[in-house]
Amino acid sequence: MPESRGISPSGSPERLLFLAGLVLLGCLLLASGCTQPVIPTPEIARTTPVPEATTRAATPAPVTTAQVTPRASNYLTYTNAQWGFSICYPSSWTKQENAGPNVVVFTSPSTGMGDVPAVMRITVDDLSANPMSQEQYKTAQLAKKQGLELFNLIYDQAYKGNGFTGWKVAFTGNQGYLTEWVEVYAVKGTTGYIVSFSSKEDKYANFVVPMDTMFKCFQITY
Repeated sequence: MPESRGISPSGSPERLLFLAGLVLLGCLLLASGCTQPVIPTPEIARTTPVPEATTRAATPAPVTTAQVTPRASNYLTYTNAQWGFSICYPSSWTKQENAGPNVVVFTSPSTGMGDVPAVMRITVDDLSANPMSQEQYKTAQLAKKQGLELFNLIYDQAYKGNGFTGWKVAFTGNQGYLTEWVEVYAVKGTTGYIVSFSSKEDKYANFVVPMDTMFKCFQITY
């Protein structure tokens, strides 16, 4: 029989596989050594300029509306030196002094057809024989109003006007027709002041501007 030739140990399959692995590893190492890692280029930081601080003048506190004296050209000024007060009123309104218990009465123009005009009255009380505080005077005046039919108090609040402090109240009542009143009560020394506005309740909104203006410019000059 012919003699079979065996595979030498150096040519065993295991050895060949081992050598092939070394060759492959070498190639991989060589390839990785030739490839340079990509280093990202750092971005230049963009700085947003900060705007310079702007200096703003502080907003002034609102002036108490009761202390603002209107300068409207269509208002006249009435001054009473005897009782130490002044008030402005629309030039279209009529003025009547010493009307019953009132020192002065201002009446809005009549629109005719039986309409009832708005009225602003100023009454002064000599309190020298019966001194009262502001609150006592207000309480005494409101007690008189509570006798009105359908009396309803809307508000009752402290009030600061020109040259005085006092109380401001609003109420409704029936005097043949439903009426709305706004009144200011003040005491200065031994003198009590009542500034009283009234109009038909359903016409009240028509007189808010002149009413507010007259209250704001009413001033006690003592």
